[in-house]
Amino acid sequence: MTVHMTAEQRLKDSYSRMFRNAFLIAFAVHIVAFLTIPELKIRPYKLREKQSIEAIAIPDQFEVPPPPKEEVKKKIVTEIAPSDDALAEETIASTELDVEAPPELPPARTRAEFFLSYDEAPVVIKQVLPVYPDMARDAELEGVVRVLIGIDEFGNVVEAQVIGSVPGLDRAALDAVYQWKFKPAKQRDVAVPVRISVPIRFTLTG
Repeated sequence: MTVHMTAEQRLKDSYSRMFRNAFLIAFAVHIVAFLTIPELKIRPYKLREKQSIEAIAIPDQFEVPPPPKEEVKKKIVTEIAPSDDALAEETIASTELDVEAPPELPPARTRAEFFLSYDEAPVVIKQVLPVYPDMARDAELEGVVRVLIGIDEFGNVVEAQVIGSVPGLDRAALDAVYQWKFKPAKQRDVAVPVRISVPIRFTLTG
């Protein structure tokens, strides 16, 4: 008759055998470790050599070197004594007034640089149309000439330069713009010189 044992019964039956095997294995491991580990040798402790500190004598007062000597600079004579040999005309300016001589004119005022920005743009108050050149009219030449003009603070055209050319019409465009008159540009309510670009149109019809 076959007897079936439960897992708990099999564990209890094999417990004593497992404990014996574990004890033998642990004992064998200790013997092997005892034979293979080298013997620990204890060495006596030796004190390190004492370090000697050398004392340096510090003087109570330090010797301060004397300051460098100042170099004496030579004096430069800036005053020139008047010479007895000098003539009166050479030393004293003439005080005579020449009534007949014309008055001296003040130096010419240099034109200010043109402003790149302004609050109020210049406005044309007098515009002269260009004279159509005969050769251009005979050739039925038309187009737009762009001119860069410089306007001073009084509204006068003081310079003109062609920046968009139409050959045969450029000279007539320049002659016309020099006769224009402007209300000057203003920067903070002050009239200023500026440059602007204007188109001069040439057409045979209309």
